[in-house]
Amino acid sequence: MPLKKLQLKPGVNRENTRYTTEGGWYESDKVRFRQGMPEKIGGWERISANTFLGVCRSLWNWITLGKQNLVSVGTSLKYYIERGGAYNDITPIRLTTAAGDVTFAAVNTSPILTVSDTNHGAIAGDFVTFSGAASLGGAITAAVLNIEYEITTVINGDSYTITAAVNANGSDTGNGGASTVGAYQLNTGSATGVPFTGWGAGTWGQGTWGNGGITTSPIRLWSQSNYGEDLVFAYRGGPLCYWAANTGVTVRGKVIDTTNYPTSTDVPSIVNFVTVSDIYRFVFCFGANTLGTVVQDPMLIRWSDQEDVFNWTPSATNFAGSQRLSRGTEIITARQARQEVLVWTDAALYSMQYEGGDAVWSVQLLGDNISIASQNATAYAGSTAYWMGRDKFYRYDGTVMTLPCNVKRYVFNDINTEQFNQVIAGTNEGFNEVWWFYPSAGVTTNDRYVVY
Repeated sequence: MPLKKLQLKPGVNRENTRYTTEGGWYESDKVRFRQGMPEKIGGWERISANTFLGVCRSLWNWITLGKQNLVSVGTSLKYYIERGGAYNDITPIRLTTAAGDVTFAAVNTSPILTVSDTNHGAIAGDFVTFSGAASLGGAITAAVLNIEYEITTVINGDSYTITAAVNANGSDTGNGGASTVGAYQLNTGSATGVPFTGWGAGTWGQGTWGNGGITTSPIRLWSQSNYGEDLVFAYRGGPLCYWAANTGVTVRGKVIDTTNYPTSTDVPSIVNFVTVSDIYRFVFCFGANTLGTVVQDPMLIRWSDQEDVFNWTPSATNFAGSQRLSRGTEIITARQARQEVLVWTDAALYSMQYEGGDAVWSVQLLGDNISIASQNATAYAGSTAYWMGRDKFYRYDGTVMTLPCNVKRYVFNDINTEQFNQVIAGTNEGFNEVWWFYPSAGVTTNDRYVVY
């Protein structure tokens, strides 16, 4: 019997059964298709032996004018800048106490210290650094106290506990003295979404009477963009922050407010997403608080004056302004495209284009009745935007279209919808690929991928 060459179709098709997918591939793992043939995907190489705290949700790479190659790393607990394999903690300080506001109390034979500080504003898992503290009299020396601590438990709004590296002894009867200062970093966030039900969960009318709806607490998601060689960044629901490259990677970023930058005006205090336009360098805050209030509007876009990250007061002599979108309930994400800024809400896609004049930026609706899985579910390559929705994949190259997908049912019938915010997209330019990582049903961390 003569040999017959088998010509299998490239790609994986899970829309049919194994038997009806004759002449094709039904499932695969860690392979790609090049020129119609399967090929093993290469492995991963660790960038450094060093580690960071928390689960990473954001990576941003750029090179400074001094040719430093930097990567910012936003995690559930902190914000870092990686340089040369070292992770430098630049998490901004949200509160610095006056000297003597912080006192300590120890219990003999226990490493647990109770810290008293009125209106500390901390939550369990936050980080605080003490300085100026004196020995408690025994094993809890000044060297033990004057370091960074992770807060173990919060007793109430005026006290919490930390865990020292050593046990206290009977001589530790002091309170740390009158010079102790506490520097509290930005509140930490959750690594995974935590579903909860009952009164206050979900929207009005969702769920049965007395049970409320079912919703999921948010995870810590960061957004960032370069302002020249500097960095503007924020976590979802947090303040706008700034890091100046000329201060060095060992210096923390700062919240942009009048305390840290006295000349700043009307800077948004609550931000869901931040980016900087390539054209004329405007800083955009999406889902920001309305001007003059601390009330967040999840559909509001605010932008700074041109080339001025510190001036957000609209006037006849500058270009600061705002625009509220109408389709959807919240802005999910945004991305700089070739000649526009693309903005996704939970129900629509918009385009923002610079036009100058009184309007400064014009907004145009590109697509309606769409969805998006998460803030990080978009990728941009070859003048085309790709993103994962909640039940299909999309692309935009001038027109919003559904992306053909032979594994759609396989992906969306086995995905943890309570962890949609963990979906993340990326591109592999060397192989013309877009990747999405997502958690399968019942799993709380990303354990699956799909490649286009």
